Amino acid sequence: MQKNGIIFGKFYPLHTGHVNFIQIASGYVENLYVVVCTDDDRDKKLYEESKMKKMPTVKDRIRFVEKTFKHQKNIKIIHLAEDGIPFYPNGWKLWSERVQEALLKNKIKVDVIFTNETQDVENYKNNFLTLPNFEKTFNKNLKIQLIDINRNNFHISATEIRKNPYKNWFFIPKYVREFFVLKVAIIGSEHSGKTNLAHKLSNYYNTTYVKEYRKEYIKEELQNHIENMQYSDYSNIAYEHNRRILESVKNADKLTFIDTEFSSLQTFSIIQNYQKNLVIEDLIKHSSFDILIYIEKEINSKNEKSEFDNILQHLLKKNNQKFIKLFYKNNKSLTENYIKSIEIINKYLEIN
Repeated sequence: MQKNGIIFGKFYPLHTGHVNFIQIASGYVENLYVVVCTDDDRDKKLYEESKMKKMPTVKDRIRFVEKTFKHQKNIKIIHLAEDGIPFYPNGWKLWSERVQEALLKNKIKVDVIFTNETQDVENYKNNFLTLPNFEKTFNKNLKIQLIDINRNNFHISATEIRKNPYKNWFFIPKYVREFFVLKVAIIGSEHSGKTNLAHKLSNYYNTTYVKEYRKEYIKEELQNHIENMQYSDYSNIAYEHNRRILESVKNADKLTFIDTEFSSLQTFSIIQNYQKNLVIEDLIKHSSFDILIYIEKEINSKNEKSEFDNILQHLLKKNNQKFIKLFYKNNKSLTENYIKSIEIINKYLEIN
């Protein structure tokens, strides 16, 4: 068994093909170093050409790999910034020098390089073994080992996942899925059918659902005496609601449904306490929802808005939160909004 092996990749994002490749390689060496290669300009361009809803940061990508292999102690992660180097397949000389710097910094001497790209075998040898003082970072008998060059086990690429993560969900590892999960918030005033809709949609998509914690809190902590709600109660509700959302994302299948987001909770606080809650305000700034479906309840024939709707819509616009508006008139609206919501979500997921 060789002592130190190395694998290079963008892992943008990490997929099950990468995972299989890394795990096979880890069995051949005492220590396997997985190098996450990033370049801000290149990575931004790849994102812009993709269908991903948001761009993973460098730290996201490193974390994807670290969390996936956290129980395999011989797999270690290194970050390599490739900024300023001509894009692959150019720039081999500069890139090799950058790799050597990283290896010297981490006191690593490589015995074997693992790859599934046959065209890179000679480039590795020609560039690494001609570096000044190459023997400090590479074994003079450096081995290049090819693994799964035909991708027989997982016929997938990061390019395909970037084109549509949701059609390729099977190939996205658990800890990477959390990043791609869509958070769909169903909002609106009380008795608008939002809870009914959120639950129905979670059943339809066979995924997780976060019910409105405020209702549960009023029942369990205040014995339904809503008049006793005070400022601190809304802080407690916000913290727990956020915790449940995060937990829901971990177990979701492509998307999760949330009954009531933080602007809605802030609206309740304003109506009841005549002031904004600072904890909720902070969560509004640092939380994001991919789809907001707003159900507006018709209160009279003049189409006037309720106090709740007026305040909530003002908050949403002020915080640049875009929403899709549906209307609730009677029980017939429950089914109509259910069907419309599926159409909205499928379009977002690019499901025909």
